[in-house]
Amino acid sequence: MACKACLLLSRPAENHNHPDEKLAEASFPGKRTIPDLRVREAASTSVRFCPTCALGAVEVCIRYNGLALAATTATTASTRDRLIVALAAADAAGRAGRNAAALVAFDEPMAVFEWLGAGKALVVLDHAGIPEGELGAYLDRVLGAHEKGLLFIAVVGGGTAVDEAMRAADARARNRDHIGLYHVDETGRTCRVAGRRLPELEKAGGALPEVAPLSQGDVEAIVERGRRERLETVEFLRRNSYRFPQATFAIIALCFLLFAATAANDERGRWLFDRLCNCPAGIRSGEVWRLLTYALLHDTRNLTHLIVNMVSLYSLGSFLEPLLGRRRLVSMFVLSALAGGVASALFTRAISVGASGAVWGLMGATFGLLAGRQRVFPALIARSLRQRLLVILALNVAVSFLPGIDRYCHFGGGIAGYLLALHFARRPAERA
Repeated sequence: MACKACLLLSRPAENHNHPDEKLAEASFPGKRTIPDLRVREAASTSVRFCPTCALGAVEVCIRYNGLALAATTATTASTRDRLIVALAAADAAGRAGRNAAALVAFDEPMAVFEWLGAGKALVVLDHAGIPEGELGAYLDRVLGAHEKGLLFIAVVGGGTAVDEAMRAADARARNRDHIGLYHVDETGRTCRVAGRRLPELEKAGGALPEVAPLSQGDVEAIVERGRRERLETVEFLRRNSYRFPQATFAIIALCFLLFAATAANDERGRWLFDRLCNCPAGIRSGEVWRLLTYALLHDTRNLTHLIVNMVSLYSLGSFLEPLLGRRRLVSMFVLSALAGGVASALFTRAISVGASGAVWGLMGATFGLLAGRQRVFPALIARSLRQRLLVILALNVAVSFLPGIDRYCHFGGGIAGYLLALHFARRPAERA
């Protein structure tokens, strides 16, 4: 209820009993009014506004007889608006270590988000915009429209009755294993009421940014950006996913073939392994091919060594080959392996085999494409990829310092791949 003390009348004592009264209306955006505030007409009337009535996201302007008497603009948006920014704004999500969501629809009191490629959607309901007693019907309509993927609903505002309504809706839902229900209070505290967890929402609720109230134009801009990023991502995936990674599979097949040839416990297998491995003594004697051929060999006593490298090569190669083209992918593999072989021969005296130096080159290349001046990846993919790669890089750096691992080969290949990708990013990707 509005504070009736927010209009204070100040006038000479002889005017206190003036018989004429007129309505002083406090006008709010969204056609909200306070019609029960009355002041008496008096020559010395002055009106002041009580700031305690500003509820965060409202610009308040009080008029009397058509004249603006006082105005104040709130500096902090509502919890719902702040949650929208926390979820959809790339800079706010990045600071919180999350992937930004795309705001794909907004129709009071509902905002719909999705994480493209993750199969997750979030519906945010503003409790203040739902008529009393109709929350259950809103929840049932949203849950009834759910067909596939994971669906999450967050109700912002309201009291304990919200939790009760959400539990009842969860009990009536037909896809209970694929939904999650949350309640976000006015402070941003996010509580899971039922179903699955949505870490992105929990992190966003715990770190709501301080932003100005969202206007209709602001919301439309966020929706348009989400729509544009979504279409850009879909087109990128369509353009690059249909191409079969021929070069990647050819390298993998060659690695398996040489493993089978050298794993046989016979003289020819041992001779082939000895002739192709990265042996510093052999390189000093002029056998420079070892700086490259070692990347196609793997430890014959350790099948896991081969499997791990081939899975990594497939993951990175099948992603980069449609983007860069076969020639660039092969040249990147060869030059990264060569750089890793040189680094290993310079800084170690041990025999080295394995495609990990070249795999590090492909990982470094992905970082290089993200860092290049020319934008190669759509914004949604770039943000998600950057965070995943940082985790993968941290794990691989840690593994590189384990006993028996040639870290110089890893780092040499990674640096070479990164520098090559910076060069490739300056020109459009070739498709051959």
